[in-house]
Amino acid sequence: MVVQNEDESRKRKPWLTAQGQVEHLKSKGVRFNLISEEEAGCYLENNSNYFRLRAYRTGFSKVEEGSRKGEYANLDFKMLIDLSIIDMLLRYQMLPLALDIEHFAKVKLLGAIEAHDEDGYEIVSDFIGSCDSVRFDGSIGNRVKDEISKGRTSPYLASLISRYPQFDYPAWSFIEVITFGTFVYFYRFCARRFLDKRLMDDHYLLQSVKTLRNACAHNNCILNNLVAGEPMYRAQHEVTRALGTVPGVSAGMRRSKMRNDRMQQIATTLYTHRKFASVGVKRHRAQSLSEFVKRMNRNMGYYDGNCQVVSSFDFLTKVIGAWYPVQA
Repeated sequence: MVVQNEDESRKRKPWLTAQGQVEHLKSKGVRFNLISEEEAGCYLENNSNYFRLRAYRTGFSKVEEGSRKGEYANLDFKMLIDLSIIDMLLRYQMLPLALDIEHFAKVKLLGAIEAHDEDGYEIVSDFIGSCDSVRFDGSIGNRVKDEISKGRTSPYLASLISRYPQFDYPAWSFIEVITFGTFVYFYRFCARRFLDKRLMDDHYLLQSVKTLRNACAHNNCILNNLVAGEPMYRAQHEVTRALGTVPGVSAGMRRSKMRNDRMQQIATTLYTHRKFASVGVKRHRAQSLSEFVKRMNRNMGYYDGNCQVVSSFDFLTKVIGAWYPVQA
């Protein structure tokens, strides 16, 4: 038997049916003019869930006085659906870009290791050794070895991992059995070892790409918070410098968007892909990005008065158009 105190009970919210969710949204001022209440209920039952959809309500203004004080002034349920679809399509664009970046970053790092006349085995051994740590029981652990060991049961990694039971990997095999996160740390290790500022700058770009990649892979909402604030990290100078050359992106817009973690990471991923990927790959991605922009802007009339959405979509439209032009 679970015993709840009064505070815990107060925090718990009742389970709402699809119709109950519609009624709750109506009580908050959400309208159903662009879609019927019945259609909305079916959508909540079959296409998405209430918690995800309501996450996109931020940025819509509320009535400040009168009988509707505190309710949304001009928010229709169809707008929440539209934003959730655009968010899904955005994730479907960003994840392939991140995978391209990972591939070309590996090619670039192997080239740097060769250019610095490094032993491909020794540099991996030194990196793995640098990841030793003392466990709670006093024994020595190693997070990289632990990570690789987990792949022994993977049908995709087991055969490659089994060739190196003592973790004596050459660099070209090592980068294929580690996660992207560990690869980024290995990239930094090499940059420091080579005293290579360009590689170190790349590492900071890759850190940002990794964060967005993980969000996309875990199906996290991205467009549900577009407010400028205090980002976790400052945008990389080369990214802001490149944004400064995009037609229509003012200094104020650039500063505002780089103060939002999500927009900063999207811009950084677009920039890094443009920097790392081959001409052919960039041309291919330009086509799908162009289709995404068209879909993103299809219902712009929905968002009149929502400055966060309007300005963010405008920013993405201009950046993608400048960096990924579609060849005639």
